[in-house]
Amino acid sequence: MTRPGMVAAGLLVAYGIVRLIDGVDGSHGPGLAWTVGHLLFLAGMLLFAVVLVLARGELIRRRGVGAVAVVVGLLGVAAFVRVILVDLMVGFRAEDRAGMSRISDEYDRWPGNLGIYEPLSTIGPALFLVGLLALAVLLVLDRRLPIWSPILLAAGFAVITVNLDLMPLGGLLLAAAFALAVRPTPTIDAVPTPDLGNRRDR
Repeated sequence: MTRPGMVAAGLLVAYGIVRLIDGVDGSHGPGLAWTVGHLLFLAGMLLFAVVLVLARGELIRRRGVGAVAVVVGLLGVAAFVRVILVDLMVGFRAEDRAGMSRISDEYDRWPGNLGIYEPLSTIGPALFLVGLLALAVLLVLDRRLPIWSPILLAAGFAVITVNLDLMPLGGLLLAAAFALAVRPTPTIDAVPTPDLGNRRDR
């Protein structure tokens, strides 16, 4: 979980940097920076889905609660992925920012008219955060993460929520949270030693 988590966080840092570059002219997209940034974001979120599953696998206790947290977190990831894919398709089709605003309305019900996308887009980030934080807390209780890890996770997402321009800082906080993961100490089988007391001098 540690390495995938740090890589996922690093992808968010990279996305944040590309996003800052994209916004130098006062607007974001369309163009190469928009596409590259969103591809980095997509890769990061897909990797966070892997992190959720791996985190549950490292639980020693409360695995049922962990499974619920994974489902909640994956729903949040799905919401993120849908928004990112829509942004990518809009960016490919539009020639300027005004065109993006106009074309994006066509994707309000994509894929299919399921009637869930508006509320899912609203609560999706919260679902992802709740799922990931719940797993982090469970791992703290299992002594697999220090108490600072969920705190850094919450701080990282809070920073990103306040201002997307702070995405690089938020990603660094997330990476620090995963870097603190405690690896299990390998056990060494006892090697029998000769009983020197029973040896006879020859």
